[in-house]
Amino acid sequence: MSHDGCHEVAWKGQAFPYLMHHSGFHSTENYGSLRARQGHSDGHGHSSGHGSGGHGAAHAPLPSQQGGSDVHSRAGTGTWNGPAPRGYRGTNATAPVATGPVKEPDSVRLSNGVRLPMIGFGTAMVKDAQVIKDALALGYRHFDCAWFYGNEEVVGAGLADFIAGGKRDELFITSKVWNTHHRPADVRKSVEESLAKLGCGHLDLLLVHWPEAWLAGSSMEDPKPDNEAPIADMWAAMEALVEEGKVKSLGVSNFSLKQVEQLIAGCRVRPVVNQVELHPMCAQRKLVGVLYRMGVQCVAYSPLGGQSVVKPNELLNDERVTAIAKEAGRSNAQMLIKWNIQRGVPVVAKTSHSERARENLEGMFDWKLSYEQKAVMDTLDAGKRFIDFSWKVWADPEEGGVAKPSKVMGL
Repeated sequence: MSHDGCHEVAWKGQAFPYLMHHSGFHSTENYGSLRARQGHSDGHGHSSGHGSGGHGAAHAPLPSQQGGSDVHSRAGTGTWNGPAPRGYRGTNATAPVATGPVKEPDSVRLSNGVRLPMIGFGTAMVKDAQVIKDALALGYRHFDCAWFYGNEEVVGAGLADFIAGGKRDELFITSKVWNTHHRPADVRKSVEESLAKLGCGHLDLLLVHWPEAWLAGSSMEDPKPDNEAPIADMWAAMEALVEEGKVKSLGVSNFSLKQVEQLIAGCRVRPVVNQVELHPMCAQRKLVGVLYRMGVQCVAYSPLGGQSVVKPNELLNDERVTAIAKEAGRSNAQMLIKWNIQRGVPVVAKTSHSERARENLEGMFDWKLSYEQKAVMDTLDAGKRFIDFSWKVWADPEEGGVAKPSKVMGL
């Protein structure tokens, strides 16, 4: 059983059956071991010895006293020795037969009541407006943009006819404020520039692209920290844009749990999203779980992993993903996207190829991963990031949330 750091656990300090098999387990006194020493049980919890002296024959030491586990011989410990919870049941288990067609939700309700589509279209690297038009035709309604991508005018051209047709309310448009725009005046300038290029009237979601603030003129290769642009001042400028109706919702991207907690402690308009890298090799379970309980929905970017010019996509081409995809009759990309959305995490997948865009969306809500398939993908978690930069120092994933309980094993 895991602990995500959000609440103190009710089972803290208790001995679970699986702990009894651990090399560091220390046996404790209980009614079961006491009865075993006093005499054989008659089936009703009464000793078979005569009187309190226990004149029966001497008994062999308990298994725990012999160095082994006594989980099957002890009684009265208060631990659960009934059937194990249903979960991964082995490769020979037969999946339960569905009683009706599967229909998963295609959107998630954010903590401010706004609905966000479960599968979004990433616009980074888009150079042709036709790509956006094709995505609209396929059914995409969430378009993830950013000032830094340098192509919001192209995206706007692709959306123009759809918006002109009176369908703006069907869209969910996200943009982000870049690292060199953290000062309040620059926040406003960045958003107004994005709105003009996108031609969408308002942004449905505005994100802080990265928590790092840079001086004007900085680049990815030569970032210069701006120590006079605290997140609190930047956020206040974003809140003003919400009050003016230029932005509907606020969020962050690439923030740690602790950074989100610090932001929430002093803001008026709470963040509803934290967009971070999420896929089977970078599950970030504590971040996703704790923020969800705080009303902040994690959204996955790079849900298919990533690749360089000289190295193929390590996740997308993983042989374990390939094997279960073949078994399910799906593509590797579909399996990876489903892994996130089945755990309630919306994704932003980017591609300029119409067939891949179709594959990433079409029919994705009428099937589910089996227990076995999900278990295989869960084993891929290694804390591996494909989106990483020399200037980024990632926080300890255990920072934030309620402190972990004391260890219950003598390690």
